Amino acid sequence: MDLNLLKTFDVVMKTRSVNDAADRLEITAPAVSHALNRLREQYQDPLFIRKGRGIAPTNFAIELHEEIQEPLSLLLNGAKSRQQFSPELSQRTFRLSSHKDLDLILVPPLVQYRDQHAPNVKLTADVEYDDETQRQANLRMRRVDLVIATTPLNEHGYHNELLLELPLVVVCHRDHPRIQGSISHQQFFAEKHLLWGTQRLNQDIVDSLAIEPQPSRDIAYKTDSICNAVMMAAQTDWLCVTSQWHANLLAPAHQMQVLPLPFDLKTLPVYMTWHHSQQQDTGHQWLKETLLQVTHLHRNS
Repeated sequence: MDLNLLKTFDVVMKTRSVNDAADRLEITAPAVSHALNRLREQYQDPLFIRKGRGIAPTNFAIELHEEIQEPLSLLLNGAKSRQQFSPELSQRTFRLSSHKDLDLILVPPLVQYRDQHAPNVKLTADVEYDDETQRQANLRMRRVDLVIATTPLNEHGYHNELLLELPLVVVCHRDHPRIQGSISHQQFFAEKHLLWGTQRLNQDIVDSLAIEPQPSRDIAYKTDSICNAVMMAAQTDWLCVTSQWHANLLAPAHQMQVLPLPFDLKTLPVYMTWHHSQQQDTGHQWLKETLLQVTHLHRNS
């Protein structure tokens, strides 16, 4: 199969016009028609039928386009956009493997920057991994462009860069019956807790960041969403350890207390990780530089 045939088919699907497709591809309309005829022979389907002044795809054409769109984009963008990336013109799709709680911090400013400087670039941040091996493989095979995580990937062939450092705090209900304005070490461990279930270094987030080992907490409820945990704390007497950023976002609207933790804790780091095969990819460089730029205020706050 000639890749140019599928490229032509993709543009015709998007424009619904042989002439418009020819203009976009900078070839003649007969050349577009010739490519479509070859595809019709290949798939034994008319692909497009006349509809008014334009053309409409057959059901098979719609199904075919859905199947080829993603791999075709990867192939067509593969060499060209990686050597000569133009944010203003690129239609490339970047894929991030992140976490829903980190997406809240990163995606809105990233999309806002994209809308201003690279309006046709697409961003997806919906790939999460519990399996470290799968995370490495998807970076290596370029199924994702960047992994955003709280731990670096210290394997040969992977690169890490610190994006953010998030201080942690404890939040509780404004009218908590035993805690008002401050919390002691004894009070902290006497209360029931909401556990942010996301693990780091095979430990709970708090345990992985504590300077000194701390007693076990009495866990009332476990969730993998920090926003869910904070909302639970707003409606119960349970405590929730969260990032200062998430507390600033959620606590004021729900009249919650935001208190410093009663023991020393390192900040929670957030890294972006990529495979060394992306080093010469100018589009990938743009993505990394953009993420660093939009997180600048967080990194310096």
